[in-house]
Amino acid sequence: MADVKPFRAVHYSRNLAGDLNKLITPPYDVISPEEQEDFYQTHPLNVIRLVLGKRFAEDDAANNRYARAAATLKQWMESGILERRERVGLTVYRMDFAEPGGGRSKIDGIVALVKVDDYGKGKVLPHEKTYKGPKQDQLSLMRACKANLTPIHALFGDDRNEVAAVYKSLLQFPPDQEATEADGTVHRTWTIEDTEAIAKIVGMLYDKSLFIADGHHRYETALAFRDEMRAAGHTDPGAAHEYVMMYLTSMSHPGLTILPAHRMIKGLPNVDVPIMLRVLDPYFEIEDLCYSEANRQEVAQTLIDRIRSYSNVGGKFGMVVQGDNCFRLLRLKDFQAIDSLMDAEIPSSLRGLDVTILREIILGHALGMDKENAEGQIEYTPLVREALNKVLKGDIQVSFILNPTRVDQMRAAAELGHKLPHKSTYFYPKISSGLVLNVF
Repeated sequence: MADVKPFRAVHYSRNLAGDLNKLITPPYDVISPEEQEDFYQTHPLNVIRLVLGKRFAEDDAANNRYARAAATLKQWMESGILERRERVGLTVYRMDFAEPGGGRSKIDGIVALVKVDDYGKGKVLPHEKTYKGPKQDQLSLMRACKANLTPIHALFGDDRNEVAAVYKSLLQFPPDQEATEADGTVHRTWTIEDTEAIAKIVGMLYDKSLFIADGHHRYETALAFRDEMRAAGHTDPGAAHEYVMMYLTSMSHPGLTILPAHRMIKGLPNVDVPIMLRVLDPYFEIEDLCYSEANRQEVAQTLIDRIRSYSNVGGKFGMVVQGDNCFRLLRLKDFQAIDSLMDAEIPSSLRGLDVTILREIILGHALGMDKENAEGQIEYTPLVREALNKVLKGDIQVSFILNPTRVDQMRAAAELGHKLPHKSTYFYPKISSGLVLNVF
């Protein structure tokens, strides 16, 4: 069962409603150091001070970003900067955003507490691997703050969108909160306090599996924190540490959007283009798209268009290497030729996914990267422009451009109990930090 329940959400005081644009941030793991500094400067009450505080050289065991976040949260709660709702409820959260291909779209769902359940035993299913570093960071923050600062995004099957039908009428009214991000995404929330409507939604979700879309590190942090609390003798099954805040949306929602997570590689001991091409040649047709300063943008668009033309087929990648004046278009020759090179534990139905081929054959076999210990060696971006520019500027050695993983592929991996490579999906847009908090 998916144990979902309402809670008394915490949010910024209504007195700060006019400043919400300056108070929210995206989830911590998509904030660059430059953006972190910008959020600090934007407003003295920006939630960045909770979700991704600064580190200082003089930090120690007692004075560090986790302790400062906890002190700030306490001070904001006591002074009324943050308020807890008087009644338990579910939060309806809608994002109105610009689609990557043009036009605008909307996506909405419910923010609620969900029982923290071990993978494979209950109804919460992951689909991608995690790194140790971010989990330790988030666990330290949770120990200090005793709070969920950003909802984990999870999906559930609902072909007829019956859950959304329960709260649809609420969306006609002015929202409780509204904030606009710098990219133009508008975040709005409403609150459901009607006990009949809450019971109906909770009942509908009872038999659903919840597929983690965004927030694998935060969910595994909640698992670790729950286990710590149980080990310390806190065994009440209804205790706060037994639940975690989630944003639940239907897999069938027309606004559900997944972008590719392009890989940007650094820290390679040697990058030799002829050697790389020689290693890749047995498995990929390689097309050179060479450019000059004058036509680089035009050639880059050709590269993107060629890759997108294979979005429903798979097996096509773009490769950009530092110091090279050609974009390389890689097209898989024959899946059977690479099958024997893949990890034997990967289910046969998932071996043809682009993220699997890239991780197993290109990064693992061709570049010799350690598949399990590449933390810090790979950066991810949904923006082709960023993946290309970082190579051209010399910040990154090699970038790989790929098509996005589809929802059905993510669901298949989760149901098979197999974790895809790190950052196999990039759900867009990201729910904000700052509009709904769970403080316990």
